[in-house]
Amino acid sequence: MDTSASLSAGHLIVEELEAHGVTRTYLVPGESYLDVIDGLRDSAITPIVCRQEGGAAYMAVAEGRMTGVPGIAMVTRGPGAANVKVGVHTAYQDATPLVVFVGLIPTDHRGRESFQEFDLDGWFSSTAKKVLTLDDPDKAAEVVVDAMHTAVTGRPGPVIVGLPEEVLVRPSSGTVLPPRVHGSASPYAGDVTELRARITAADRPVLIIGGEDWSPSTSRRIAQWSRDRGLGVLGTFRAYDGIDHDSPNFLGILGYGASPVAKRVLAEADLHIFLGCVRTDVATDGFSNGVDQRTVVIGPDADAHGHFGRLDQHIVTSVGRFAQSLFTEEGTRTYSVSSDGSIDEPPLGDALSEAAGEAVPLPAWVAEARAELEAWRKPQVSSSGSAASAGFVDMDEAFVHVQDLLPDDAITTYGAGNFSGWATRFLPTHGFPSALGPRNGSMGFGLPAAVAAALVHPERSVFCIAGDGDFLMNGQEMATAVQYGADITVVLNDNSVYGTIRGHQDREYPGRATATALQNPDFAAMATAFGGLGIRVERTEDFRDAFERALEHKGLSLVHCITDPAVRGARLP
Repeated sequence: MDTSASLSAGHLIVEELEAHGVTRTYLVPGESYLDVIDGLRDSAITPIVCRQEGGAAYMAVAEGRMTGVPGIAMVTRGPGAANVKVGVHTAYQDATPLVVFVGLIPTDHRGRESFQEFDLDGWFSSTAKKVLTLDDPDKAAEVVVDAMHTAVTGRPGPVIVGLPEEVLVRPSSGTVLPPRVHGSASPYAGDVTELRARITAADRPVLIIGGEDWSPSTSRRIAQWSRDRGLGVLGTFRAYDGIDHDSPNFLGILGYGASPVAKRVLAEADLHIFLGCVRTDVATDGFSNGVDQRTVVIGPDADAHGHFGRLDQHIVTSVGRFAQSLFTEEGTRTYSVSSDGSIDEPPLGDALSEAAGEAVPLPAWVAEARAELEAWRKPQVSSSGSAASAGFVDMDEAFVHVQDLLPDDAITTYGAGNFSGWATRFLPTHGFPSALGPRNGSMGFGLPAAVAAALVHPERSVFCIAGDGDFLMNGQEMATAVQYGADITVVLNDNSVYGTIRGHQDREYPGRATATALQNPDFAAMATAFGGLGIRVERTEDFRDAFERALEHKGLSLVHCITDPAVRGARLP
């Protein structure tokens, strides 16, 4: 755009977002920020018009996680701001970069209980890294720079920017500013040396991966290094796609639905190395498993926010910087890293004891745990066929076909519920980004995240696994998917119950299940009505054909699976 003429504050905000590499903004339009919307008309930024602010927020969270550039959501005052809070909480607990622009009432209306008035700082200050309000049109660019920088530095998270409607239309003397340099210190050579010594001294060292700042090149580097060091690798809850799950030392995912072998590996390790994440209640079964081991935390947050238990070494650096340092500071192997991040690797093995390029096998405990994991993540096919004969789809058997048909590069999305266990157990990931789920356990995330994934990566397959209760939290975003041509495939597990909560009721209040039953619509007909392909499946033997048809369909497709209310998760082997 031509910045020689004076711009309104609203238009300058748009130009500043362009300068920061923003390509999409997810929004529900409102009269309080019309000038920003007008600025988007002539912008290279694509406005993605959503059907509810919660869906817009989830899409922005997903984009921020995939790209590292803060996802952008735009909403209007009171009601819009209330609806967007679910995504703000998700970004805050998940440590995902997000910037939310909120239209506000005119400044001279404040404090009068004006139409849709609310306290921006009061609502968001406890769940955002920073809350800003643009009261001076000349500072429009400065406020955007501040918000974008804060969202990605240190521990990433959400930033809220309030936009009084009359300030936006005023001329601004400001100009587009360059983004602030996002410096991230590399670890000192001494840090890497100390870490190497700790690994050498340990009998069962385990690397736990998670958080943000991953990339395909970082993933390859960490996978190579962890194999060389003989480390077992665990993924954290819904942040487990940092390395290829086909790596021979990947041993499973922690958190709800974790495999027995992953829990045992965590408990039996004598050194925990948290990379990009920290020791949390979810990963440790409520701080009951694996909390006393010697511990190293590696991440950009100097405060190690949310970490519980022992902490023997803290390396304050980003995941990407740490990965780069391993190939410049270690000095025990010669690596050649090309400009695209690929690695010219010598034979695999333990870099500490490798001589003359001869690879050393992984420790026996790693190989044994890996074999147990591979057995656990094979779908358990029913020998009796009872699920099929009862007129329900057996999801364990269905996922035999999902595993077989879904491309290896697929991005899997889901919200919250027991149904997500089929994805985390049976769909290994093969490269970042490949899995998008809410680490704060927020329902309704899967469909909006799938829309964002399809827009960010139109060259890849996008697969959403949903539950009936979860899906209707944001099912309206099927309209957004169709409007923007998002190519996504949804498998919807319809057991007519809030299954996770019913499971808690059955355990804590046996025989007294209340307020968890659901009466559902025909979801396949809904998908068709929205302009997609909807297929209803009531028998297991019909699933493969339906799923294959759905994958082949370009655009929104949904396979509505009628499942047994008594079955709320994958069968154990």
